[in-house]
Amino acid sequence: MEKNLINSLLRIYHSDKQRHPASGVLTRFIEDFNIGQRIGISLVFSNTDRESIRKLLLTNEGIDAETTQVGQWNGLSRTESLEYSDNEKMTSSSVRQGRVAVKALPGNFLCFDEQKISLPIGANLDLNWQWLVAHCGHTSVLLIENWEAFDTIHQITFDLSRAGENPLVVFRGSPVYRQDYVMALLQGLALPVFALVDYDPSGLILAQSTPHFIGLMVPPAHELVSALKTIKNYSRYRSQLIQAQAVLNNSTHPDIVAHWTLLQEYGTALPQEYFLLKRTSKHNDKEHSF
Repeated sequence: MEKNLINSLLRIYHSDKQRHPASGVLTRFIEDFNIGQRIGISLVFSNTDRESIRKLLLTNEGIDAETTQVGQWNGLSRTESLEYSDNEKMTSSSVRQGRVAVKALPGNFLCFDEQKISLPIGANLDLNWQWLVAHCGHTSVLLIENWEAFDTIHQITFDLSRAGENPLVVFRGSPVYRQDYVMALLQGLALPVFALVDYDPSGLILAQSTPHFIGLMVPPAHELVSALKTIKNYSRYRSQLIQAQAVLNNSTHPDIVAHWTLLQEYGTALPQEYFLLKRTSKHNDKEHSF
């Protein structure tokens, strides 16, 4: 059974009412299992139907409806949720609950307490953010907005030394690595944070709102200006103005002020991936394929 049907059946089982609003998932349940009936615009489940629901949940899903309430799984790991159901996916917790993705810059080590770890190029570690706060041996953080830039940071075309001698490189997050875990990590570490973000209004807002933000990671001014002249993504820039303009106009951070002025001058949005090494041509790719 799907999760929303199981929760609906638990609500019915624990309810004192026999009449319930009709829903697609419950209507299909009545049709498939012949438990309950539709009367007018409502669905009706008798005491006999509720007992049938209890037996069905126990037999099919390993759920004891007498002792299990809706939301029993909330906040539990998949392993812990098996105590209440045979379906580990009943929990609302993500598979990577509390996890963040981190690495070091090429040629550097990840430092945890007295331990130093060298990773292959393109690799990263998946760690619990609370453990990382307790054991991190780095003195600065390089936060990277997009996964491709994080994954291939070894291909960045400009100097990253402003972020420190050996910064902890952190992926900002996505549906897989939740951003609130990353923000909690940065708050807990309380280290200087340098941000590599998209060069657009939303990217500047992201950087400015990051805990312990110190500065932007950008290429030399002439390279950035050349890129802004090359990438003419005017529509993306304009679409972000409504939400970002007032905040950026009131910013006092020197990096934000300077780059907001530059963005307004050229009126375009520039993805951070622009500064990753690119293949020279499709022709060369074909020549070196086997």
